[in-house]
Amino acid sequence: MHTRGRRAERGWKAGCGPFSGWNCCGHRLAPRVVWLVLAAATCTISLNFVTRWSPYRTWSLRSLAPRPGISPRGAPSGRPQPLLVPRKEGPQWWDARNSASPVVKPPSQAGGPWRMWYYGRAGAEWSKGLKAFLPTGRIGCAESDDGLKWRRRKGPLEGGACLDPSEEGFDCVHVGVGDVVELPNGTLWMYYFGGGLDGLPNEGIRMQIGLATSDDGLTWHRAGDALLTPSGEDFDALFVAWPRVLPPWQTRDVLGLSGKWYMTYHTAQFGPEGLRWTAGAALSEDGLVWSKVGPILGPSGGGWDALGVGVRHVLVKDGALTMLYEAVDEQGDHAVGLAVSSDGLTWRRQEVPGRAAGGPVLRKGEDGDWDSRVVGTPYAVAPVGDAPWRLYYVGEAKGSPGLRIGVAECYEDDLLCWRKRGAEAMDLPKDAREGLYKRVFEDAQKSKVAAAPSSPPPALDLDLPD
Repeated sequence: MHTRGRRAERGWKAGCGPFSGWNCCGHRLAPRVVWLVLAAATCTISLNFVTRWSPYRTWSLRSLAPRPGISPRGAPSGRPQPLLVPRKEGPQWWDARNSASPVVKPPSQAGGPWRMWYYGRAGAEWSKGLKAFLPTGRIGCAESDDGLKWRRRKGPLEGGACLDPSEEGFDCVHVGVGDVVELPNGTLWMYYFGGGLDGLPNEGIRMQIGLATSDDGLTWHRAGDALLTPSGEDFDALFVAWPRVLPPWQTRDVLGLSGKWYMTYHTAQFGPEGLRWTAGAALSEDGLVWSKVGPILGPSGGGWDALGVGVRHVLVKDGALTMLYEAVDEQGDHAVGLAVSSDGLTWRRQEVPGRAAGGPVLRKGEDGDWDSRVVGTPYAVAPVGDAPWRLYYVGEAKGSPGLRIGVAECYEDDLLCWRKRGAEAMDLPKDAREGLYKRVFEDAQKSKVAAAPSSPPPALDLDLPD
């Protein structure tokens, strides 16, 4: 689906484009291709049609010519920007410190809004006066007409939040949203996680998974006690958290799931070599009573995901499952990679050309970018209308505390090449294979390319602590 223009689109991503001499998979373009573009930059014609195709900037071709002190990547508007930032509504708003871990749902009916639920908090403490060591705390909502320009919705709780920690119980210290499922009757089920006053080495660490329901997405009601809890001495004894859930109407064609509810979550283990992260799974007949199936994807033992798998999002594609997952390397840096499964129980890291198994397919930004310190918590949305695949994620800039929410786009169904963007970026045309754009990109696809110099994969942060 949506194949038009995707092959051409492969040259775009954050910090990389047809004018940089590199394509999105880390290969240098043939010199004649770069020469073609730079030669065109000497033209005096202002190309409005190129402006239409630029996902980040408004350019004339002359503006692409290198000038002293100015990169060809150019203007301040050339860098992707976050979609949702903390403190924008003022210090009184519930997420004035962190806006993190988006769960995004496109319109369920024509003319309806895009909706996002996410977690955050306004200060350095959780409920009960406990110092926070995760960006969780409270849950709120935002809406959009196009999935790119977002406005916060004021919930019924203090500061505009939608769901707060309970007075007592497993989630009395902090909460975070995991996933939201819309039932056929329009009722919303939110699978969330929370921590209470128990747990070692810190209060709040023994997180468990619960359920809340809503008719409007703003007012939520808890549905009893925890649905999934840590298991004794098992791999998930420390906590179970960050659930992602597929309902039976999405899993009916997946071998081995046969229309069951399918949940993935993750946990961590303390060992002789430090902390390691593992994703697990559970199955259900009704979405309420869950049976664990054990670990499904863990540390690779080396490379960009050496220390394990954290927050992830699972999609059904062509009768199988695809997972975009956040992972961490031995230096504590995070990135997002790709894994596949035919049954939801046995997973393998996807082969990514020119990279290690699994990727990564999304990395933190360069110095000066809004996500230069960390990226994580991926949530993917399939193409809607003329839009491409979208991957919503969280990031933070070096030297600028406060998690923010951004988006990357992919024009191919293999989900290997993502381009970061901002709310004001111009969309590509429906057919991006015309004129100069066609010549540059299709020539680049056919040209002999040289491998990029090897370098360690850039970094990321798994629990995304403050």
